[in-house]
Amino acid sequence: MDLHTPRTGGPLMAVEMKNNIIVHWKPHGVPLRFYKMLITDLHHIANDINEIAGDPHAVVVFTIFAHRVFHPITFYIHEVAKIRQSVVALLSRAPQTTVIIKSGNTAGRKNIFQSDWLTMQLNTVMREMFRDVHGVIYLDVWQMTSCHYLHENIHPGPVIVANEVNLFLSYVCPI
Repeated sequence: MDLHTPRTGGPLMAVEMKNNIIVHWKPHGVPLRFYKMLITDLHHIANDINEIAGDPHAVVVFTIFAHRVFHPITFYIHEVAKIRQSVVALLSRAPQTTVIIKSGNTAGRKNIFQSDWLTMQLNTVMREMFRDVHGVIYLDVWQMTSCHYLHENIHPGPVIVANEVNLFLSYVCPI
């Protein structure tokens, strides 16, 4: 599904009738960098997960890395701890729900404010915070962006995105 949407914030929904697929997308809450964004469209991931009933056909996917490198790691740890509580509660009330966390991408940045070293630290925090939560799948796509022939970019090229989607689908739609 290609939504062909402009790069503005706000929730989106895509429906694919043939295979009965509904995708809800929401931007995470602050810190966030969009040109135009209604404050009512900002959501914290933990709060959104708390609203999900869950079932064997539900898949929850999230990633929070790129905009977090501008803040102290303690801010990130606190936010991930809240998300962890929400995921544990979701899996308690609906243990057959699939929860997938996508790691951050490399960006090729080498400055003090945004670097792959900082993103790698965030990846480590996220992986460790969810290591003992049964039912959570961690999609580690770091090497897909750092070892690919395409130039490193926080928004990777189509071939890398296709590889990431294929990896994701291998967990959601096993043969």
